[in-house]
Amino acid sequence: MSMAMSDAVIERIADRMAAERGEDCRERALEGARCAAPLWRDEDGTPTDFEAFCLRYFCATEAERDALFLRLETVFEELYGSALALSRTFSWGVHVDRGPVLPVDAILSEWSPYAHFSDDFYGNKLAFVVHLNFPYKGLDRKLREGPSWTRRQWAEARLGDQFLDRVPSDASQRLAAAWAEAETYIAGYYLYPAMLRDASGAAGSPAYGFPEDKRLLMHWNMRDEIKALYADPAGLPGQRLLYKAMERVVDGTIPRAFVDSRELAWDPFTGEARRADGNAANPEREGDGRYERLLAIFKAERGVDQWCPETPTLIARKFGVEREIPERQVERLFHDALSAPLFGKAADALRRRLGRPLEAFDVWYKGFGDGDLPDEAALDAITRARYPDAGAFKADIPRILVALGFDADMARWLSERIEVDQSRGSGHAMPAAKRSDSARLRTRVPATGMDYKGYNIACHELGHNVEQVLSLHGIDEYFLAGVPNNAFTEAFAFVFQARDRMLLGLEGAPSSPSALADYWSACEIAGVGLVDMEVWRWMYAHPDCTARDLREATIEIAKSVWNRYFAPAFGLRDALVLGSYSHMVELSMYLPDYPLGHLVAFQIEAAMAGKPIGPEMSRMCRLGRLAPNQWLREATGSELSAAPLIEAAERELGSSS
Repeated sequence: MSMAMSDAVIERIADRMAAERGEDCRERALEGARCAAPLWRDEDGTPTDFEAFCLRYFCATEAERDALFLRLETVFEELYGSALALSRTFSWGVHVDRGPVLPVDAILSEWSPYAHFSDDFYGNKLAFVVHLNFPYKGLDRKLREGPSWTRRQWAEARLGDQFLDRVPSDASQRLAAAWAEAETYIAGYYLYPAMLRDASGAAGSPAYGFPEDKRLLMHWNMRDEIKALYADPAGLPGQRLLYKAMERVVDGTIPRAFVDSRELAWDPFTGEARRADGNAANPEREGDGRYERLLAIFKAERGVDQWCPETPTLIARKFGVEREIPERQVERLFHDALSAPLFGKAADALRRRLGRPLEAFDVWYKGFGDGDLPDEAALDAITRARYPDAGAFKADIPRILVALGFDADMARWLSERIEVDQSRGSGHAMPAAKRSDSARLRTRVPATGMDYKGYNIACHELGHNVEQVLSLHGIDEYFLAGVPNNAFTEAFAFVFQARDRMLLGLEGAPSSPSALADYWSACEIAGVGLVDMEVWRWMYAHPDCTARDLREATIEIAKSVWNRYFAPAFGLRDALVLGSYSHMVELSMYLPDYPLGHLVAFQIEAAMAGKPIGPEMSRMCRLGRLAPNQWLREATGSELSAAPLIEAAERELGSSS
């Protein structure tokens, strides 16, 4: 248990330090002791022991402090880099498709090398050494003083962030296990669209001509298939069918036996199911399975909460520590984008373009600014021929980077630090945490070769990887490695993804994204982000809820956000589309990073306009993990706002009408 360290003890430590080492160190000693004292517990020693510890380990001179900083920089790079590599190895069977998933893979992936860091480093008092000499600077202080700090002062502040809380290993391990179980669940959530039926199809036959072997991961591939079908004049029934199946995943009425199986033919409109022999079936519904995983993560996060007095909820940690953007500011940014008159105007333009009333899945329309929509079958043929396996994409990375404006030597250097693996899921990017390791790009490549959807995702993940390499190897201070938060790495991923067809060398492909298309995408994912935020608020307000309670609340929240922002523009109410993202289940409130990423990406795009991406991206990534608005000011000359994107999209819509 924590020991209440009196102010008198802390003042005495500062007085003794000043008397023995000089008056100049009094304020630093006082700040360091105040940072360390609340985390000192009975098992760590008495107040006298705390005083002795501070006198022994406080660095009174700048030379002593600099030597400690450099020693810790070397140690922590090896520690974090090795832990990440070990975690990657233990979860390899779940993430990478090289043979069957073994029963033991679930056990391996649930173990976390990070779980004991807090116990170990408070136990041996290394964490207290950091608190004492590099005390934590709160968000208010970073925002107020950060612009005048040197690079080393920022790096010292990031070192001070390392041990903000004292979470015991059993709580950390329970959280890692809950994440791993949810991740495994999501990674295996495939649907076969050829087995979907509706009233327009003849009895026992598909309602839309999906290939028998097409296997779509929820939500990524399902959403992207809906996007692709805009190019098919006869694609509307297929879009409706896929979207209705997604709604049934959200509300839990999908048959459990339909997931990653071709045993059933199922009508998501009526719920009717038939076995392969044509006989009617009455399969068990999935029910609350999706929400059981989310609830398990919430309960594990609550187990962490009690050890985080400064940030006693995941919500506080996500916004105040990870994003370093206040929750209400993020919510205001999303509200600004969604409530702008432009949203209704864009919906009207889309209604005219499609020649029909809008449907809920039209939030995923991607054709603004593109002219004729691409023929995805033709694109599939190109990508399958070019990328028969993951190794072929790896081999093409230098050419892709040169096309983006990196010089040949830099493109080759970056490629050497990025490895490409065959993913079981939709794909993701994993950074390295030490410079002797490589970033990993995970992408899904079927036996027939990489289809266009997989290629589009691979371009997105490559943007992450390039940022990860540049902001690790190109940084001047290890503790500044990275970017301000996840939204910023998503921004660079969007920069790459928006140029996917240009990178294939297709004639007429846009060399930069449409502001209107980016605004439409930002609004869609802002709605999803708000649902994610409101679901977590609801769970904290109802900590004893059941999975069924959570399912019902999530459905109501998804409908409420839709009705608040989307229904007036779309002309329909109570859609569930904003509750369909799988990130909501397997990641703890990650989704708000995507709309933030769109806003950041637009400001990055504007700053790079007319310049090669390579040198500009290298310059920006070398800024490292400053506070978000400071990074944006130094990188682009402006602070985070929805206004630049809204204004540019307004101009684009006006010029096209």
